[in-house]
Amino acid sequence: MGSNLREIAEKVGTSSASVSIYLNNPDTKRVSSAMKKKIDIAVKKLNYRKNIFARSLSKNESKVIGILIPSNIPLFQNGYTNTLLSGIQRHLALKGYSLLFFPSSASSSEDNVKEQLQNSAGCDGYILFSTGFCTMEHILWNIRELENTGKPFVTLNIPQVPGKVNQIIIDDLVTLKGLEYLLEAGHRKILLVLGRSNGVNMQLILKEYRRILKKWKISFDNQLIMYGNYSYRDTLLKVSSYLSVHRNISAICAMSDLMASSSLAAVKATGLSVPGDISIIGRNNSLYSELADPPLSTLEIKIEEAGRSAADLLLETISEPTTCRQMHMHSELIERQSVNEYTEKMTSGKLTQ
Repeated sequence: MGSNLREIAEKVGTSSASVSIYLNNPDTKRVSSAMKKKIDIAVKKLNYRKNIFARSLSKNESKVIGILIPSNIPLFQNGYTNTLLSGIQRHLALKGYSLLFFPSSASSSEDNVKEQLQNSAGCDGYILFSTGFCTMEHILWNIRELENTGKPFVTLNIPQVPGKVNQIIIDDLVTLKGLEYLLEAGHRKILLVLGRSNGVNMQLILKEYRRILKKWKISFDNQLIMYGNYSYRDTLLKVSSYLSVHRNISAICAMSDLMASSSLAAVKATGLSVPGDISIIGRNNSLYSELADPPLSTLEIKIEEAGRSAADLLLETISEPTTCRQMHMHSELIERQSVNEYTEKMTSGKLTQ
């Protein structure tokens, strides 16, 4: 059982105020070095645990930021989310802030956020994510709920929304620069491997896909679209299944490096080569792309930098509540060995367009 400040003070022969001053600011000059050592020993012996929200009672701040991710899927299984969180955590830690996550068993995006907000009353501010399960309607509802708290917040991984909302916008979450790169290399039959079918970003990507096909005068073919669910296994099974029936593609454009590396494994398993028979491009510039054989061309969308920017913008908003900024993160194409220019007949003669 934890002990309170008064017990520690009685143990070391000082006031509760002195104990509190030292525990909240170990560098204070108001408590002697000898007394600090006594307090440290007493804290350990009495198993004292400081309430991280206690500061908010007297100073109206807790130095805690709430992370709101409207999903009940385990958060840390997703490398993309982990990279965003890494950027957030590194920057906030430098400023003395902690992060809190609020698991939810709710079945909808809105109920997840509502439950998470109910469990996070002491936070100084929030970073709101979107996931593959969020429609734009869900996102706008979640933003309204946050506005009703009166607390500072920033959105991340969410398309640009109307109104005065602090946002970090990763522009190329809803573009297909990888697809256009393949088209410019001469490829026309390209398998598009998307994430989850009902997320707002995927819906915007499908709209962009039709625009690009029209621009290049290519007919829409629903068979050339599949959903890998950001899963190595799902992508492997679906791409393998496609290649067991169809040998008409010369390239694959995947919306994550994980799905691109899985596509690479599927291509190799069918006896085809990359990039000799099929070119592949991913997205994120993660370790999956660097360690693949051959290394994968990819789109660097700077997600760790986006996380740092979200943390920085939130701290700015906490110190200056009238702040209203929408920051855009731009991507960079990373060319490696997984993409060839398309020729009339692919090198091995196994594939033709």
